[in-house]
Amino acid sequence: MTTKIGKQINQALLNNRIDKKEVDGLIATAKTDGKISSTEKKELQNLLATKGDKFDADAKTALTAFLGTPATNPTGPTPPPPPPVANDPKVLTKHDGTLTWNKIDGGQLFKDGVSFDDVVQGSIGDCYFVGSLAAIAKANPKAIEDCIKDNGDGTYTARFFKVDYSGKAKPEYVRIDGDVPSAGPNMSGKYGKARDQQELWVSLVEKAYASWKGGYEAIGNGGCSTDVLEAITGKGSSYQVTKGADENRMFQTIKKSVDSKIPITAGTYGKDQEAMYAGKNLYAWHNYSIVGAGEENGQKFVELRNPWGRTEPGNDGKDDGSFKLPLADFMKYYQGLNIGAPGYY
Repeated sequence: MTTKIGKQINQALLNNRIDKKEVDGLIATAKTDGKISSTEKKELQNLLATKGDKFDADAKTALTAFLGTPATNPTGPTPPPPPPVANDPKVLTKHDGTLTWNKIDGGQLFKDGVSFDDVVQGSIGDCYFVGSLAAIAKANPKAIEDCIKDNGDGTYTARFFKVDYSGKAKPEYVRIDGDVPSAGPNMSGKYGKARDQQELWVSLVEKAYASWKGGYEAIGNGGCSTDVLEAITGKGSSYQVTKGADENRMFQTIKKSVDSKIPITAGTYGKDQEAMYAGKNLYAWHNYSIVGAGEENGQKFVELRNPWGRTEPGNDGKDDGSFKLPLADFMKYYQGLNIGAPGYY
């Protein structure tokens, strides 16, 4: 039989995050009879030991203090120590000797939460990566927050997943410092960054991913959006070709994904078809985040975002990279969809 406090624990874990208010409720329940029972204490210790990474900082501190002693893990081995700080990944070969590793003064991991519009691609060919980051941020900002943590000591730990052929995901952790490849009189970030360069999550997730993959050269010459969706969310992904597909069915796939908060991106054709994009403010061999889909005046459209954070078709005067494209044009200029899976671990 599930105990009252067990039911509260299950409810708290529904969104994969335990905050201070939820911990206060658990403590209040444990104190109902004036003394915490051995069963309740064991359940709370097990929660802290096995789901410690799901706690907000204040929540973890409060529950640890209430229990009085560090929780042990009664169901498995002691969690491993944090990984050592990785060496800074090697920059692109073409940038050897031109960049400096620099910590952004006053920078913080997140400012005013996570937004897809934070993401700006830098001088590196990883549109597939930053475009996927923006798509995940649009679908589920919490997945980004769960991907990288500030350790409070000048280092950050990123969690990526390896998803095998069966769909099983194995988490792997990369610990980095806060230095990013920089250049120019203001020593601004050269690679991926946020619009507000004192917001660090874009630069640091990209740096951690480069460390995980073997350097910026390994990630900076194109890649697969589906790989990134899987690495960040721990869920499988799929690819759908647009050529020859039914327009209405493709539109429903896109709209259902967006409405269901599933990350989705779209890639244009390769450089051998650059002429098709001339004068369109669209670019060959480029990955775009899909952030919406709808219908206006009887015409279906797809809403996209250029990971550059600028340059788009149309004349809305914003130059923020976001734009609406009629469905027929989308089917013409985009080669395929990269679709994540619902939810995340």
